[in-house]
Amino acid sequence: MEDLNETEVTEFIFMAFGKSTQHPVLLSVIFLFLYLIIICGNILMILTITYDSRLHTPMYYFVFALSCTDICYLTTIVPQTVCNLLGSTSSILYNNCATQMFFFSMIGEFQLAIITIMAYDRYAAISQPLHYTTVMSLETCFKFLGLGFAIACLFSFILVYAIFRLPFCHFPTIDHFYCDVGQTFVLTCHKHKSYPASEFMVYLIAFCIFIISFCLLISSYSYIINAVLKIHTTEGRQKAFSTCSSHLTIVLVEYGCLWFIYCRTPEAYYLDKNKKFVMAFTYITPIVNPMVYSVRNKAVLEGFKKLLAKKNI
Repeated sequence: MEDLNETEVTEFIFMAFGKSTQHPVLLSVIFLFLYLIIICGNILMILTITYDSRLHTPMYYFVFALSCTDICYLTTIVPQTVCNLLGSTSSILYNNCATQMFFFSMIGEFQLAIITIMAYDRYAAISQPLHYTTVMSLETCFKFLGLGFAIACLFSFILVYAIFRLPFCHFPTIDHFYCDVGQTFVLTCHKHKSYPASEFMVYLIAFCIFIISFCLLISSYSYIINAVLKIHTTEGRQKAFSTCSSHLTIVLVEYGCLWFIYCRTPEAYYLDKNKKFVMAFTYITPIVNPMVYSVRNKAVLEGFKKLLAKKNI
């Protein structure tokens, strides 16, 4: 065990964009441009679902919620990142770091909850098509979303509390562009014998967030495949699989990236290539989500056209 050598922390210093960073203004413009593109794309998706009554179905309610989380997800990071690039110092106050970590974690966990719920929604649509509107009613959708949001808030609060209740044994420099859970955690005195519960809690929450949600997804798709195989016609099978293709694409992108980033030891967060990958992932998934559900979906494309025609009148 390490000797306890506490460091008083009032702020954290981001090292992702140090003095060696070239063209900080250009980077800021790029980040803001991508941010605005993503915001506009997701707002367009939200407006389309809102104004087109044909899209008032459980699947699109979940897509609506996913677009909202994409907007909030980036908003917790991008403004701080741009300020760090353009400012003389790249730092964040202790309490602000805890707040950013809570909202970033909560939104990310809520996204995973939505994706997991959508898998069950697709199973219900394929296995019980005649009773789908009853099984996945509007009330049921809101209950699922409310439960997912509550669990995300609870897990994030416990996670942030478990980290920030610990004293810090290292200089408060975070080699990242936001208050990342792993990089902040390794700065604490978590290896000291006085704080075994906090370290256990952090790993337990991480296990619950990723592994359990991933297992639920695998379980749902196992039932989906089983239900599709029971369909006798090739056309029927293709139609059933097509209803899951958009969601499956998002699952593969989301969990593929998350598995690469987080399913390692906390010390692995210091890898520079991982930091760059996280930066790409931060912008990729909010772009992919609206694109997948628009380009590959005729109902959404028709909704876009209807919305644009309505705005031009």
